[in-house]
Amino acid sequence: MIPSGLISLLILIAIHLYANRVKVLGWLWHGRFLYLASGVSFAYVFVDLLPALSDGEPVLKRTFDHIVPYLDKHAYLIALLGVLFYYGIQTRKSLECHRWLPASGYLLFNFFIGASLSDSSNPEIQPLALFTIAIGMHYFVRDHLVKISSNKPILWALCAALAAGYLIGTLTKIPDAVTAIGISFIAGGILLNILHYELPKPEKGGYPWFVFGALAYTVLLLGLGEVKS
Repeated sequence: MIPSGLISLLILIAIHLYANRVKVLGWLWHGRFLYLASGVSFAYVFVDLLPALSDGEPVLKRTFDHIVPYLDKHAYLIALLGVLFYYGIQTRKSLECHRWLPASGYLLFNFFIGASLSDSSNPEIQPLALFTIAIGMHYFVRDHLVKISSNKPILWALCAALAAGYLIGTLTKIPDAVTAIGISFIAGGILLNILHYELPKPEKGGYPWFVFGALAYTVLLLGLGEVKS
C-alpha cells in the first residue's frame, strides 16, 4: 500500500510541474479560483503555521537558552529573520547573479515540507488532506504568479528538494531543534510571500473569493478539531 505521505508528495510535485500549464480552467483559473486558492493559503499561515511557532518554542528554548539567554521568544525571532531574509533576496532578484537567491528560501521550505510528509502521523501535518490542499494552493498561486515553469533548473530543483526532504526524513530522524528552526524561518518567509504575491488587488474584484477561501479552510480545520493552540 502506498503511504499517504508519499501520495501527498507526488501531488505537490505534480502541482509544481503543471501549475503554469493548466488551461482547461480558462477564465476561472485566471479569476475566481486563483483568489480562492490565495485565501486558503493565507488562512493556513494564520490558523496553522504561525501557531506551530508556539509548539516549537520549548524545543528552541532548551537548545538555545545556554547560548542566547533571556531570549524567550526564539521561534518568533527566527521568523523575523525569515521575513528579513526573504525580503532582502526579493529586492535583489532582478540581478542575474542573484537569480537563485529568491529560490533558495523556497528550496528550504520544500525540503522541510518533504521531510514532514515522510511521517504521515506527524501532528503538524494533520489532517493530511487539508495540509496537502493548503500547501498545494500556495504552490499553485506562487508558481503561477512568478512563472516558475519559465526557469526549468529552478523548477526541477524545487521538485528535487521535496523528494530529498521526504527521502532523508524516511531514512533518518531530523533533530527536533532543526525542524523547529526550519518551521520558524519558513513561517516568516511564507508570510512575506503571501502578503507580496497572493493578496488580491481591490480593483480586480477577487476579494469575495479570497475571503470565501480563507473562511472555508478555517471552518474545515475548526470542524475537525485540528487547529493548534
